[in-house]
Amino acid sequence: MEERDSDAALWLEAVSGTERAFAVIFDRHRARVFRAAYRRVGNVADAEDAVAIVFLEAWRLRKKVRIVDGSLLPWLLTVTTNVTRNLTRAQRRYRRLIGNLPPSPSAEDAAPQIDARIDLHMRGNRLAQALRKLAPADRAVVDLCLVEELPIAAAAAVLGIPAGTVKSRLHRARGQLRTELTDVDTSVADGEITRGGAHREHL
Repeated sequence: MEERDSDAALWLEAVSGTERAFAVIFDRHRARVFRAAYRRVGNVADAEDAVAIVFLEAWRLRKKVRIVDGSLLPWLLTVTTNVTRNLTRAQRRYRRLIGNLPPSPSAEDAAPQIDARIDLHMRGNRLAQALRKLAPADRAVVDLCLVEELPIAAAAAVLGIPAGTVKSRLHRARGQLRTELTDVDTSVADGEITRGGAHREHL
């Protein structure tokens, strides 16, 4: 990639008002941001909403954006974590509100089928459940280092913490995942979780 097409150079152009530069950055990183959002929210519509919010936040905070090793992606992924966390909280509040409403007669008839669909959608797989149980700080490190395959130094830079802290959080997260997945496949806690949700053994 030529220097003028690097994220750092394009972002400088975007901040100065060049629409094309922002469009290039969006096209370059949209898919990765979408995958990261989808892993957390579990459906396409909310993941697409998250992508839009992430890039709006990037523009709103354009003077505070942090470029790591010439790439905007680590910063975008961190913003994605925050955005999807807020979306998930909003969804929980909405479900509680809906749950308190009295059902109509027709809704009562359809309730078992609807409940079955919701249950199937929300259960996910064991790995996703185990990841959701991680502390937010540990989950952020797992997302950046294992899922998105960023170097420890890059993850440390974007999170604003020492590399040693990233390593310790990663070690703790692997231990917790190993405990959660003992009866399934302990190698997932030792390997590299791929963006598709599977794992690559022995990092």
